[in-house]
Amino acid sequence: MTQAAAAAVPEKARLGAELAWASGSFATGALFNGMALFALFFMTTFLSIEPAVAGTILLIIRLYDGIIDPLIGTISDRTNHRWGPRRIYLLIGAIGMGASFALFFNQPTSSSISTAAMTLLILMLYSTAYSVFSIPYLAMPPEIAPSYDGRTRLMSFRVFFQLAGVTAGSVGAPFLIQLVGGDLAGYQLMGLVLGILATALCLVVFIGAAFLPPSVRPRPVPFDGVGKLLASPFVDTARVFSNAPFRLLTLVKLFQLAVLATVLACTPYFFGFVLKLDTGQIGTYFLAFTVAGLIALPIMRVLIARYGKRECYIALIALYAVALASWYLWEAGESQIWFFARAIAIGTLGTGTLLCALSMLPDTMEYDRLQSKQSREGVMSGVFTFVEALAGAIGPFLIGLLLQAQGLVQGRGPDIVQPQSVLDAVQIGVSLVPAILCLLAIPLLLRYRLDEALLVKMRAEDAA
Repeated sequence: MTQAAAAAVPEKARLGAELAWASGSFATGALFNGMALFALFFMTTFLSIEPAVAGTILLIIRLYDGIIDPLIGTISDRTNHRWGPRRIYLLIGAIGMGASFALFFNQPTSSSISTAAMTLLILMLYSTAYSVFSIPYLAMPPEIAPSYDGRTRLMSFRVFFQLAGVTAGSVGAPFLIQLVGGDLAGYQLMGLVLGILATALCLVVFIGAAFLPPSVRPRPVPFDGVGKLLASPFVDTARVFSNAPFRLLTLVKLFQLAVLATVLACTPYFFGFVLKLDTGQIGTYFLAFTVAGLIALPIMRVLIARYGKRECYIALIALYAVALASWYLWEAGESQIWFFARAIAIGTLGTGTLLCALSMLPDTMEYDRLQSKQSREGVMSGVFTFVEALAGAIGPFLIGLLLQAQGLVQGRGPDIVQPQSVLDAVQIGVSLVPAILCLLAIPLLLRYRLDEALLVKMRAEDAA
């Protein structure tokens, strides 16, 4: 949709479309954080899967994503459905995503080998459904908000709903687990509640997408045969990586999400073994984290508008590294003030980095469309979603290997005593490892050159 067409859409209709679309991030945020926070811990504690095996399972799932995500994006680009090229996938993904999430935490257990195989199968179903919903969903912003600053507004709505989803996944999930004693029954309850809630909310997005103004619906890429369709994800992925802004942003996102995945994978072990707090306290921490992020969101929008997306991203991710590294300085008997100070600082800075990344993604999509003269938003969102999934596995995989090497004692009881080597590994995993990953993203951001002036110039050349 052109800038002129965007202006023709009434403000109320545009705002309604943006809010309807952004609300989907509540569901994906809740499930992503619930899975990232508890998947590794649940597998090692309640399914009796060894840490290294559990981490490897999560890594295999992410490699599987590398095959299906670009394909799903390509198919959505070429879909010619009476509901539009994206909307049908919102329905399919909504149902499968919630059902498989609930099943993961309610699966039967038997021998460790068959349990590991069953877990792998369930996670493959979950990952497929998550991608079927999220990839077409992520491909929609360039059409919903075609202007440079409009995308920051749209993504601020998305971050708001995503933080609400983080609250459900990181605050509501621990509360539900602790509600029935913090044992297996708590995880089963959490899986059912979040799974049903996520499906219901995604169906709301599916229904709301029907009311998007017709002018914002993208034209599908023509279908040119099964052979080219199967080959196109790999061909198109290679092509979109020739887009320098997208390539750099994707690599930055890989590091940033690896930070989040590492911290979340370590959190249940860190709170339980090092801080000696129950599962409910995880919810308290993330409540402070989320509230701080929500309060900071409008401030971040102002800062980005004044100083630029890239410049704010660099500053925020550097400060984010410092805040995460501060957990390494924790000592027994430390005042609770510092516990909440960390939650507020990390929540504020994490929200800022998330908003910067998400507001820059549609810019790279428009840059690609203007440069290539093709619509490849689905492929690009598929690649971006795969990177998100891969980063989500790097953290648990590394932490699983680390805990296995340091001799994690597996068990469910509160009297389990872990060796000091495990406690040290967990504290490093929640502090120094993610801080280093943050710093590795900065040189990539320094090479990112896409801004509003360049897009305006390219639009003018395209219109000439």
